[in-house]
Amino acid sequence: MRFLDDTVEQDYVSWRREHVRAFTQFAMYGAAGAAGCAFVAVALGALDEYRGLALVLIPAMIGLLLAGAVVARRDDLGHLVLPWSGLANLIGGVLAVALTYPTDNPALIGACVTMAAYFGLTMFRLPPRFALLSVSPYVVLAAAATLRLHATGRIDDQELAVGLFIPVTALLSGMVLNLAMEWLTRQTYVDHLIIDSQQDALFDERSNMARFVSPDIAETAHLSGLPDAVRTEIYSLTALSIDLRGFTTFTQRHGAEFMVQVLQEYYAVVIDAAAEYGATVKDFAGDGALILVGAPFPRPDHPRVGLNLARHLIARVRVVTDKWATPETPLGVGIGLSSGECAVGAIGTDAQLEYAAIGTTVNLSARLCGRAEDGQILMGPGTARALEETPGWVRTMLTFRGITEPVEVTIEDTRAARPTFTTPGTASGVVPMQREPAPEPGDVPPVVQGHANVTAEAPEDPS
Repeated sequence: MRFLDDTVEQDYVSWRREHVRAFTQFAMYGAAGAAGCAFVAVALGALDEYRGLALVLIPAMIGLLLAGAVVARRDDLGHLVLPWSGLANLIGGVLAVALTYPTDNPALIGACVTMAAYFGLTMFRLPPRFALLSVSPYVVLAAAATLRLHATGRIDDQELAVGLFIPVTALLSGMVLNLAMEWLTRQTYVDHLIIDSQQDALFDERSNMARFVSPDIAETAHLSGLPDAVRTEIYSLTALSIDLRGFTTFTQRHGAEFMVQVLQEYYAVVIDAAAEYGATVKDFAGDGALILVGAPFPRPDHPRVGLNLARHLIARVRVVTDKWATPETPLGVGIGLSSGECAVGAIGTDAQLEYAAIGTTVNLSARLCGRAEDGQILMGPGTARALEETPGWVRTMLTFRGITEPVEVTIEDTRAARPTFTTPGTASGVVPMQREPAPEPGDVPPVVQGHANVTAEAPEDPS
């Protein structure tokens, strides 16, 4: 009984060794208990001859079995479980025949051999060939002892039949049971392979699908189930919208190859930063991204975490933009922050769902991002009011498309020095920029300290 593929058979042998260790461990304890009962029987007078020898050998056998239980329990000795079990069973069977032979009682010999065969063929979970090698010697020895007793006239024909029937029947029936158990073990192994392959396939599918959504969203759907995941709930959160400045011009000048490389590095920075701050990347749209702080896992400090994340992103993304920017195609980054309540959940049909965040908070963060210059973080009133005033903040009133009333916007400018540029994708040939970037249509008008009601609406996508 073996698998046709040698590689599968070898893997099965390794798997089987680990699979049966626990069974073997408890079987060793059981055999030690049975030997202990035999010791008590001998101590009470069960054997007339060799009683003193039995009272020495049986405890030694118990020690061997208990040591086997320790071997079966230890991971580093797992390879010794099979030979130890076979050897212990062989020694136990031979000892049973040797100690019962002087009684001239073939039924007693057969009973002791049957007990040993029971453990060797079933409890120790030995594979069929190894079990046969372990049990057959003392079964044959028991049959030979019975034949010798009959040949010397110490037992009659009826006792001979009993003495032969018991051990031979124990061997045959035990081997049938051993083969059945081996077949079931192999079937369990096959089921194990099938389950493992299905789990691997499900894990790969989940991992691949998780690449299209935030890991937090995928984990929510996995843990709570689809019905809970698709349920739309109201969250108090901070929406962070981030967008590259000048990326459209950069793409037109340098082509799709550079565009893809920039986006790959940029996306990696955004994903890593969001994970570091416990935020959720809702989605990417070209060179823009929407990040949710406080959904799908609520947190009361989302405005503060959102601002810290924005500052971190400005610094990290600037490393990417400085690497790829040139004097002719400068790159920058702007961020919009807005805090408030949003409806968050999976929206769509049975055929297709999309995890969405809907509300004025998300819309305002996108509008703020569209008006932010390079290095600026524009905060809506909900975010700014939840935070402590920081020196250098500037407040102004701006109007946005789709929002009827002017919005008080707080601006944090993180720019500390003029950028230097290199050839896209290189770290050499630094060319300091000696001029201020020329204003483009849609730039934020000059910021004034205090409040100013700016009614002119600039285009929302400076990139």
